[in-house]
Amino acid sequence: MSRYKRILVGLDVLETPSYDAFEEACAMALEHGASLILAFVFDEQRYANLQRIDPKGVRHLKERASYHLQAYKEEAKLTGVTGVETVVDAGVPEKRLARHLCITYNADLILVGETGGPAFERLLRGRRSRTIASRAACEVRVVRNSQLAALNAYPRTE
Repeated sequence: MSRYKRILVGLDVLETPSYDAFEEACAMALEHGASLILAFVFDEQRYANLQRIDPKGVRHLKERASYHLQAYKEEAKLTGVTGVETVVDAGVPEKRLARHLCITYNADLILVGETGGPAFERLLRGRRSRTIASRAACEVRVVRNSQLAALNAYPRTE
């Protein structure tokens, strides 16, 4: 019997690619015969200044996110995953993934990727992952970014 039937994948398609989480989600969907929900949550607070300056710019970013999700969807289908859906949502990402999208799509599992960037940003993103895990109505897994792991494997000498 399959452990998972519906896997929700939180993807950052605009700034920090979430490819490792996507690959892990495809592998798990194939293993369990599960469907995938590829989700991007547009953080409105992060782009509040852009909204005031250029409302069309925000619409363009959402269209770009939708385009990238469609590309992920096509790639998932090529790997053999069936039942792939995409969703662009808006709000606070950890809240929307953990509660609204998890419940709306009846997910058994949420996969999110660890991100790179400055140490302070990684600290904040790590807190976001823990927030998702503590608030979610289903199991949550954080997929470590392989590029970040490779960088951490070799200490910098400057």
